[in-house]
Amino acid sequence: MASAELKDALKKAADKVGEYVANAATLTVKTNTVEVGAGKPEVLAASTVIGFDGDNTTVLPTVTNTEGKIEVNGVLYDIHMQNVQAAIDYRQKIIDSVIGILLP
Repeated sequence: MASAELKDALKKAADKVGEYVANAATLTVKTNTVEVGAGKPEVLAASTVIGFDGDNTTVLPTVTNTEGKIEVNGVLYDIHMQNVQAAIDYRQKIIDSVIGILLP
């Protein structure tokens, strides 16, 4: 491979790795709900943003019960947290793959 071609191939590989790192830096999970048969658009029901450093923000819908206590919908919470864990697991696989390519 000629020197210019090698440089171009290395630059493309470095750019691709940079994209993976940028995408892995912040993990965003959104869980939407939709009212079946109503023809209404989906509504954001819960969201979680996790930074690469572990800082995270989660927004969950709540209601105040008749006793004045705040409650979270348990089923929605469980579904959302399953999605968060799946995203974390996927991000780790991507990171491991990139490391495997760079440090075989």
